[in-house]
Amino acid sequence: KYGLSQLKLKQDVVTGRNSTYVMLKRINSIKDTVISTLAILQSTIQVLTPDEWKVVETVVDVLQIFYEVTEEVSSEKTVSISKVIILVNSMFDTVETFVLDINIPYEINQMAVSLKAELKKRFEEIEDNEIISQAAILDPRFKKYGFMNENKFDKAFNILRTRISNIKLPSDSNPEQSLETVTSTKKQSSTLLWKHYENKVGQLKSIQNTIAAGIIELDKYMQELLIDRHDDPLKWWYERKSIYPRLYTFVLKRFCVTATSVPCERIFSEAGQTITQKRNCLNTKKASQLIFLHNNL
Repeated sequence: KYGLSQLKLKQDVVTGRNSTYVMLKRINSIKDTVISTLAILQSTIQVLTPDEWKVVETVVDVLQIFYEVTEEVSSEKTVSISKVIILVNSMFDTVETFVLDINIPYEINQMAVSLKAELKKRFEEIEDNEIISQAAILDPRFKKYGFMNENKFDKAFNILRTRISNIKLPSDSNPEQSLETVTSTKKQSSTLLWKHYENKVGQLKSIQNTIAAGIIELDKYMQELLIDRHDDPLKWWYERKSIYPRLYTFVLKRFCVTATSVPCERIFSEAGQTITQKRNCLNTKKASQLIFLHNNL
């Protein structure tokens, strides 16, 4: 019997190591078998009381959300960075229900309070993170609905609008070239007297057109209906890259970011399986090619 009355949150639960949850879930699932076996063997091992088994069962319920979040963000086949705000808010809401539940054991309530404090310590400012907030807005599954704080969404949206309006595509015409094209079609209006003025106006119009195009794309995107949570946002953006060329360029820079280091750790593990003691003569180029092929086949 290990101090269930002293249960406290370990740091590794929040950071993604869910060994506590897995262990307790396994014990709880074989509860009847354990009790029967100990009774038959007449073991001297002290058996958990019904109240302590209740504590184990409730702990599993509390920690389940952390296990599910860990699995969700550790996926390599889906976009993960845009889910962070949604998942953090989900953890907050779930833990809060246990904090406010007066029917659960005192030990579990204190555990929930500790969990809430740790979550607040780590993720209170998550919606202020520019990369994460912009990724959430640009995910057609979530947009603004993943935010809990509307003011933080407005702040993130305004920053995103500025970023998008500053994007220049290769197809955007050069101000000087466009000015030459315009002046060549007119009669000799670009005299030396007006040349400086017309150059200045031409550059200003080009900047204004770029800014307007970016803002129009973003506003049009925000009016689109949300797609299903199970749909692929990358596929959605690829199909609309001609409609939102500036947004698509920016989306690629945000969605390539992973929410955790798990994909990198998996590649390191694959490298260890590739570069073994019997294959230690592989040069760096060959080893890199083998790891790449293994990871992408």
